[in-house]
Formats: sequence, C-alpha cells, structure tokens
Amino acid sequence: MKIMIIEDERLTRGELIYLIRQSLEKRGMEAEILEAASGKAAVEVLAEEEPDLIFLDIHLGDIEGTVLASMIRRSHPCAQIVFATAYNDYAEKAFDVEALNYILKPYDKARVDQTLERFFALDDKATGQGQRLTRISIPTEKKLVVVNVEDIVYLETVKRKCIIHTTGGEIASTGTISAYEERLKGSGFFRIQKSFLINLKYVVEVYPWINNCSCVKLLGYEKEVLTVSRGLLKQLKELLDA
Repeated sequence: MKIMIIEDERLTRGELIYLIRQSLEKRGMEAEILEAASGKAAVEVLAEEEPDLIFLDIHLGDIEGTVLASMIRRSHPCAQIVFATAYNDYAEKAFDVEALNYILKPYDKARVDQTLERFFALDDKATGQGQRLTRISIPTEKKLVVVNVEDIVYLETVKRKCIIHTTGGEIASTGTISAYEERLKGSGFFRIQKSFLINLKYVVEVYPWINNCSCVKLLGYEKEVLTVSRGLLKQLKELLDA
C-alpha cells in the first residue's frame, strides 16, 4: 500500500505522516509514504508511482490543489483523494473530484482515523471481499466511460496512453496501465509484459514468435501480436491451466 502526502509545509506534512502511521499501526498495517512539497514535485512522483491514497493540500505554493486533484483523477483514476486544508469552503470542489474525505488543519487524530476507515471500507466494497469486480469506470479526455470488466479483452500502453480493447471497441484512457493492473487484481487479468495486460478468459493460443519469444492470441483480436516476457511465460501457462 502506498500513501502520498502533498503538502508544502514540512512540519505539517510530518504531523500528518505521524498520525497516519499511528492509525495504521493500530490495525497492524504498514504503508510506503510518498512525499511532495509542491505541485511540481507531486507531478514528478506521480509519473513514477501509483499511490492508493493521496492527502492533498489545497493551497500549494505553485498550483491550486483543486487543479492538481483534477489532473490526478485523470492520470490515476484508482487513487483515492483526501483534501487537507485550513479552510472549510472547498466541499463543492471535493465533491467535483469525488474526494474520499475532507480534513481540516490542524489535523485531528480521530478525523485521520475516520479517513483511513473509510478508505479500507471502500476498498473492501470495491473488491467484494475477494469477489471479482464487475464494472469499472474509465476516464478519457472528455468523459468517464463505464464498462463491464468481463468485456475488456486487453489493455495496452501506446504513447503514454492506455488503450482499453473491449469486445465492443477501443477506449483511449488517461489512466495508466499500472493503475488498471492494481484495480483489476483478482479479476482474471495478467500483465504479460510492460505494455500489455490481458484478460485470461480471452486467450485462445500461446504460440512461438521470433527471437525465441512467445505471443498470445486473444479472441476477437487474433491478428494482434502480443508478446510475452520470457520470465512470465511459465506463470502465464500455469494460470491458463488453473
């Protein structure tokens, strides 16, 4: 689990990290804490990381947190956002980006606990406590598209965008393939290499390819060449035999 704190005041950032760690410790849990002291630093971290939960200060030195929240919602659709601010008049903005919670400074231990409880409860609900996800929302440049998970054949990274190939066509998402991989855990998907995440139920053939590589053939996309990383081939075959 990764939790990110985007806050330009070092002491305030440290206080929130302390309260989060205390709350997690009560549950016997740990998390990797990512930090950013500005909007620019946050964008750099988010280019490399996939945080599950983000505490975002609304008044950063170089960018409004509400603007950054909208960017995060497009690039990391599975991340939960919590607004953290000294002002209480941003509830409408929090609603606009579907924020998980809204906490005021100075931080209250009970409020941080409540936020984490809400996050874990939402996560349990989303995964159905081990049951497979049935629908997923896909952010695009202009709208949010909701599709049935069983209709997704595979996902592909193309020029910094994630293309979702479904039984009904293609959707160009602003999210990342790594974010979708995390969201679709337990739903029958497997990352065969950096650029491809496939739905195992659509695999019809695994066949040899040039340079001792292997490829998968997917139902409805038989002409597409989807190569498998050599180190993952054995695991793929085991999953297909399960």
